[in-house]
Amino acid sequence: MVVRLLLALFLLVPAAASQGSGGRARRIPFEEDGLWGYKDVHGGVVIKPRFLLAEEFSPEGIAPVVDDSGWAYINAEGKVVIRPFVVDNGPDYFSEGLARFTREGKFGFFDKRARVVIPPKYDFASPFSEGFAAFCEGCKEEPVGEHRIVRGGKWGFINRKGEVVIPPKFDEVEVFQGGRARAKWDGQWRSIDKRGRVMRDDSIGSATMEADGTIVLQLRAEGPNGQIGNGLLRYPPTHPRYQEVLRHLGGLKKGEVKAVRPWPEK
Repeated sequence: MVVRLLLALFLLVPAAASQGSGGRARRIPFEEDGLWGYKDVHGGVVIKPRFLLAEEFSPEGIAPVVDDSGWAYINAEGKVVIRPFVVDNGPDYFSEGLARFTREGKFGFFDKRARVVIPPKYDFASPFSEGFAAFCEGCKEEPVGEHRIVRGGKWGFINRKGEVVIPPKFDEVEVFQGGRARAKWDGQWRSIDKRGRVMRDDSIGSATMEADGTIVLQLRAEGPNGQIGNGLLRYPPTHPRYQEVLRHLGGLKKGEVKAVRPWPEK
């Protein structure tokens, strides 16, 4: 009885080793006459060589390849299941389990099994970070040397369901890190939270009050091409906006220095 059990286990080991994830037989890339295909662990051809490049299959059962139309993901039968957005001469990286693809000029997201999670409906979209992905409306990709950049339009954020959680109203945005993201509008960069609100500890400069009550604002602003400018504004007590500025600062004492928060968008 023990001998039979050991023999059964011995016979099962090679079979188990030849299986990939999900019980599928493992596919191994090979080259023949300049084209790539896949063999099984016994050397049998399971996908005939027809690709310009072929990479290993993922645990989820898809593999990135290059054919005459560019990068694609194939399934275990060699069928193209989706064509990813290309980044750095390769398929888009998975970020938080999702990667980008395009269809008819619009961006969407798919998961590691090549299932479309968010349909393609955005003019551009950035990778996910902290559950949010930036997207834009009305922007366009433009070539700059060997690279392409995105210009114009308005930016907002979606969640992993493709729901708009922050409407597109910003001129530029950066990814969320530590619960905040930098967003630009009215020529200024500001920190926003995951509801799109300007964070209270965000600052565009400093304010102080002179002996005669004059409020002095030392402000900075970022212009085109990353240029940073500084400005000095003075509001004596007789200035028509004096009280408005004082309220925005939350009050100010003589000799005190305070950070200046961005003015709310009108």
